[in-house]
Amino acid sequence: MEKEVLFRQIADENKGRIFRICRYFFQDREDCNDACQEALIRIWQNLSTFRNQSQLSTWIYRVTVNTCLTFIRKDKSRKTLFELSGIRSPENRPDEPIIEENPQEEYKLQFFRRFMEELSPVDRTAVSLYLEELSTRQIADVTGLSESNVRVKIHRLKEKIKIKWKEEQNGTGRIQNE
Repeated sequence: MEKEVLFRQIADENKGRIFRICRYFFQDREDCNDACQEALIRIWQNLSTFRNQSQLSTWIYRVTVNTCLTFIRKDKSRKTLFELSGIRSPENRPDEPIIEENPQEEYKLQFFRRFMEELSPVDRTAVSLYLEELSTRQIADVTGLSESNVRVKIHRLKEKIKIKWKEEQNGTGRIQNE
């Protein structure tokens, strides 16, 4: 199959997944779109290096996650440079929130985004791939962790988010809807 045809097929079949993974990493829509574009560029550039040693979807997830992690590292470097120079970074201003129709759903979404921002890159990757319904084996392949480590990590992260959610509910006086 020709590279261009294969790439178009990959892009068509996976653009939703790529976008969702980028959204798990970035609240800002422009950063998310930039990361998606960069992931697609990297898939195109490295398509000839794919060796069928794993599933194509696993390779695509790995490229997307690595792209997001690279963006985060670059963003931290850029923010540090701005902070050291005393210049207010454009990234330090509040993002325009994406308005949901349902305020309770928007509240949950904002809570989840804050939770994700507190996680390490590996934990954030594990959560995003888990939410994409990848198997433990696939998450292990993407992250380089063992399957048992992935299972433990996912279990601990589920417990952590439950605790954080209860704390959030108790702190705001909202009634828990679970």
